Amino acid sequence: MQIVVRTMEELRQYWNSKQNFIFDPDFFRLEMELPPAVDIVDVLRREKDSVIAIKGDYSEAEQEHMVEKFKTRPIEQVIDYPFTLSHFELAKFYGADQFLHDFQNKIMAPWRTFLASTGLTWQRCYPIFFISGKQCTTGYHVDVSHVVAWQVYGTKVFNGYVDPEKYAPIEVCVDERDRIQWKERPACPAEEVISYEMQPGALLWNQLLTPHWVEASDEIAVSVNISHGGVRYKGEFCDNEQVLRARWDKHPQEAWLTDLRY
Repeated sequence: MQIVVRTMEELRQYWNSKQNFIFDPDFFRLEMELPPAVDIVDVLRREKDSVIAIKGDYSEAEQEHMVEKFKTRPIEQVIDYPFTLSHFELAKFYGADQFLHDFQNKIMAPWRTFLASTGLTWQRCYPIFFISGKQCTTGYHVDVSHVVAWQVYGTKVFNGYVDPEKYAPIEVCVDERDRIQWKERPACPAEEVISYEMQPGALLWNQLLTPHWVEASDEIAVSVNISHGGVRYKGEFCDNEQVLRARWDKHPQEAWLTDLRY
């Protein structure tokens, strides 16, 4: 049931669907040499804007203590913690002496150029680091964005459903998101799950407002996820975003209007 996109026609076909897909590397790939995974973690863990969690049955106070240790102790003492780390403000690392100084030229500009060549337009397009410790799994959730996940280090297994509507109807995702966000995922037969093993270099398109969960292997897994909003083809939003924007028409205080993270 995996979908591998190999042509422009296939991309235009599948971008407005319910299933996630991966790109054939001969069709399109992203390439940039980044510092080792441990070095990236070492930089990001010290940033006040990083979102860090330590997996385990901890009280709130214990969790805060574990996170503080993760941030401040020597990296070799904490790198094996069961952690997740995300950082949404990558532009602060674009300076000449920063580790992402070539990121706009080597990753974002080629991606935006390629995306524009397909005929798709967008209102928001910015990168995020998502890093998982060894054998760490994200919670079950949906994203209010189209996400293109570029696997940099380690291996992740990206899981979604053959029929997302069966387990998380779009109306629930839009109107009652708390019912499913970070909750226990519904049990289902294995044949109803689409899983992609993402080795370094893999590029996956995760459909807006479709439920998924991501599992890391036995090494640190680093990915850069490019978040998109307002994606259109020939002026039309995808079906899921049309439902979302219908809600925003009724609840304009919920809508994002601008985003500077380009």
